[in-house]
Amino acid sequence: MSTNKKRMVWVAAGVVAAFGLYQFAYGATVEPQATLGQSKIVLNKKEGAFPYRSNNYTMPEQASGAIAARTIPADYKRIGESNGLELYMASKSLAIMVKNKATGYVWSSMPADADLANANLNDEWQTAIKSPILLEYYTADEMLSNGSYLSLGGKVDKVEPIEQGMRINIEFAAIKAGLSLEVKLDGDSLTVKIPQSSMWEKGAEKLASIQPYPFIGAVHKADIPGYIFIPDRSGALIRFSKAHIQFDEPYVAKIYGTDYSSDSMDSATGRTSVPVFGVVHGTQQNGVLGIVEDGRYNAKIVAYPSGLSTDFYWVSPKFEIRYGYFQPTSKSMGGYNTFSKELLKTDRQVRYEFLGGQDADYIGMAKTYRSYLQNKGELTKEKKDKSKADIPLQLRLLGGETEASTFGAQVVPMTTFAQSKTIVDQLMKDGITNMKTVLDGWNKGGWNGKRPAEFPVESKLGGASGLKAFQKYLASKDIPLYLTNNYSIAFENSDLLNFRSDAVRALNNEINEFPYFGWGSDSFFDDIMARNINPGKALKLAKDDTESMKKLGVDGMALDWTGTVLNSDYNKKHPFTREQSANTYRELAENFKKSVKELAMYQANDYMWKYADTIFGVDNGSSQYMYETDTVPFMQTVMHGYIDYFANPSNSSSSPREDTLRMIDYGQYPSYLLTYEPYWKLRDTPSIDLLTTQYTDLEQPLTEMYKAMNQALRKVQDATIEAREVPDYGISAVTYSNGVKIVVNYTSNDYRYNGVNVKAKSFVIIGGE
Repeated sequence: MSTNKKRMVWVAAGVVAAFGLYQFAYGATVEPQATLGQSKIVLNKKEGAFPYRSNNYTMPEQASGAIAARTIPADYKRIGESNGLELYMASKSLAIMVKNKATGYVWSSMPADADLANANLNDEWQTAIKSPILLEYYTADEMLSNGSYLSLGGKVDKVEPIEQGMRINIEFAAIKAGLSLEVKLDGDSLTVKIPQSSMWEKGAEKLASIQPYPFIGAVHKADIPGYIFIPDRSGALIRFSKAHIQFDEPYVAKIYGTDYSSDSMDSATGRTSVPVFGVVHGTQQNGVLGIVEDGRYNAKIVAYPSGLSTDFYWVSPKFEIRYGYFQPTSKSMGGYNTFSKELLKTDRQVRYEFLGGQDADYIGMAKTYRSYLQNKGELTKEKKDKSKADIPLQLRLLGGETEASTFGAQVVPMTTFAQSKTIVDQLMKDGITNMKTVLDGWNKGGWNGKRPAEFPVESKLGGASGLKAFQKYLASKDIPLYLTNNYSIAFENSDLLNFRSDAVRALNNEINEFPYFGWGSDSFFDDIMARNINPGKALKLAKDDTESMKKLGVDGMALDWTGTVLNSDYNKKHPFTREQSANTYRELAENFKKSVKELAMYQANDYMWKYADTIFGVDNGSSQYMYETDTVPFMQTVMHGYIDYFANPSNSSSSPREDTLRMIDYGQYPSYLLTYEPYWKLRDTPSIDLLTTQYTDLEQPLTEMYKAMNQALRKVQDATIEAREVPDYGISAVTYSNGVKIVVNYTSNDYRYNGVNVKAKSFVIIGGE
């Protein structure tokens, strides 16, 4: 195809995509403003009810009777008591029970005898479920094996009382290893701890992982109504059900994502930004939230649905002690499997918070975790009255991008700084005055020309003087400007690093290296390799950049990847554990907070929230694994009213209509990725997958979407989410702390909610001033 014909095809595709985006998002009808905050947007009505029964949505709660509390057997002795809880332990099995005084409900670490008798369990799982600890270990021939307290000849060496609990010294005779298990009440929480100093090994076998009391809250089939909560992206539920398909694998997710220095590539999991999990026994009756504290940087959340290995639903943290890896011995991929000889030096602790009544659901869990972070100083509320202003829009502008050419890579200017001003001017004329303007590809070489982005500023965009002028203009409009950078990966053409010393190394001492553009359509980019940057070097690079930003007068930084991706570094000259990496990134963020007015991050893990004014690209969906029954806004409930959080760009959405309603449902602010130049100019760049970016194509749908979302969310910007009800399939009602309730109707039919009509594909606002 000739260049001219190819260009015509891309232009035509852009026009069709832009028109389709508008029509699909907003249909053809716009009504006058209705009462009670009724949206003026009426969307298409051709869908059936089936999509809203899928695990992409939240299911209505089914009414259930009161859940009967278990009786505490006589052989359980009380070992701790607080204002709200009583803690009991069985001396022989070491099983524990916790009584919630407020509700009278009893939680147990072991299923009831009747459930065990009715369960379809082989001998291995019989001993596992009756054990207080599950283990993985490496055998003498370096093979990974598993066992439990009972199967490995567990015995108690010593029992000693501690404040509000008990410390038990345990020996696993079969593998000549041992540890101490500390179980106690800490106020109205239960803590289970394994001190690092208590772990010992005297044989050839070496500990690999441990799960203490993994069956707390376990449920046989659907004998108790309720669900497991897992922190999959925005949040997901696994409801207890008697009828379900046969599952092949459990949910296993590394907290804070895969560690590419320690974990195998095939163990990569979805987004898990918070170290929590939970169980509900009867919605809004009884719940427990688990918070992984010490050891969370090297732990996983594991959840088993009924029918997979056992008839029980159960969820637990899995603390890693050692990692296995492949050690190559030749360039032809010869080598052998082995494991790290040094164990990870950290205590391991999980905290359990017990919930009752209205707080015993996933919203109550999110509120509990929100309070937990507040008390630790990791989540602070801005002292601003934002609910009197319009909601913010993330205006993400792509400046320069790199393009393959006969003479090597060159920069394609997609949005100069002068053109950026034109876009901002036009959006302000359209009534959008509250923007967070983010510049991607501001640097020499453009967006994907250099990683990390390097000063000086790209001359084809206007250079330093052009950027200064744009910054000054935005400041006059009270609009913050963010420069995007990534201090986690570097391309091999970077002048800022010495890869032998500055790149992260895996357990086998190989540099973490991967093809960054392997998916591209142009072979010019296929062999460009990226490497993870040592956290110490990343900190130095970021400090250097703060000085350059001060000279330019730029008042904001947007961190891409650096608040999200978390790796260890096994470089012997400057090693970093995963926890040390996280603390170094916290220091990096703190330094920026001292130097710039605004610090934003993309998809940040919760250890970075303390430093974030804004979080971009927050997931508003789950992974929709087969065993997941619901998607829920756990993350959004924790953050709302504390941190401004934004969705991914709406012009990259495959279903903008649904996503607009979901953003309203989840209290999430909108985002658009725009260019001044037509998007077909990206056809020979790594950003070829971007479609419909030219602002003139998107101005109308962007403005209409923003106005609808501003109408919905304007009054609740400072408020916290306090409750969420799903009265029917495809309907949600979110209650905020200031009394405002937002009811969203995803379906194709009008819905009557407490006497208020909610039109199809629309929303209403009830209450508020």
